[in-house]
Amino acid sequence: MASTSRIFEYFVVCGLGPEIRALDGLKGFHGAEEMYMPAFIDQFPHSGHALYPPPPPQLPTCVLPAGVRIYSSRLDANDVSTYPRSYPIVLTEGDGSKIYVSCIAFRDPICEDIIEAYQIPVNSFADKCICFVSHSPCFQVLRDALEEIFVLCFSPAGCSKPLWDIISHVVSNVPLPTPGKDRVLFAIDNCLLSAETPPKEWLPHADISFQPLVQCLDVDKLIQLFTAVLLERRILLRSNKYTLLTLVSEAICHLIYPIRWQHVYIPIIFSSGVDYIDAPTPYMMGLHSGVDTSTVTSGG
Repeated sequence: MASTSRIFEYFVVCGLGPEIRALDGLKGFHGAEEMYMPAFIDQFPHSGHALYPPPPPQLPTCVLPAGVRIYSSRLDANDVSTYPRSYPIVLTEGDGSKIYVSCIAFRDPICEDIIEAYQIPVNSFADKCICFVSHSPCFQVLRDALEEIFVLCFSPAGCSKPLWDIISHVVSNVPLPTPGKDRVLFAIDNCLLSAETPPKEWLPHADISFQPLVQCLDVDKLIQLFTAVLLERRILLRSNKYTLLTLVSEAICHLIYPIRWQHVYIPIIFSSGVDYIDAPTPYMMGLHSGVDTSTVTSGG
């Protein structure tokens, strides 16, 4: 990579866009029980001012795979389901290269203009997701940096520094570590973070733990899964945690090294794309266990 390569390529905000549309395509607000299409809200750098190609257009749907829900309340200390959620996702480009995205989803007030335009009840909240996008599989540093920014700029205890000043500094000034060389150190407010990558002659960089994989499956099922991957079967992973779907999928890909999975690879498939699991070709996909698949007939 060029010397100008950076860990953080984009900071992206996704959520309820200015044109509200339900998952079934109907425009407008149809009640809080409906799920709505996520959209790009903002990003840094802006289009035309970046070193990298723009984030893929499907990013909002991927980082908020269940869609956007509208709520009457924000955070309830007695309800875990209202807490912010941190999870990674991995997207695959046409040439097989991967895009790594760290996400934090949370409830955020809907802006007054949208509330007025669509006659949404006042003081309503909607799912919003902030993301760091990178071609470097530095899962931990992407997550640590994003969580620090969330605490600083989106939590009640956050600082008064403008969000985009912090984002501009992080995205523009943190270089990609040279493989096998010294760590890259950088600070977000008073938090010191570091990143490093192994030498190129080592095994591929795997900044993940294999522990979730071996905790979820016993030895027999792990062997069955490994065999299914080598035989290029259709593989559908189910979990109620997005983080688990991504980490297990990535662990499987590293487990079969030096063989490379070259078929469809979607660690987290969005809810409205559930029909994809009926594809006749080999794939490895992850689907939230809360998504109904009763209308889909798939034999793996």
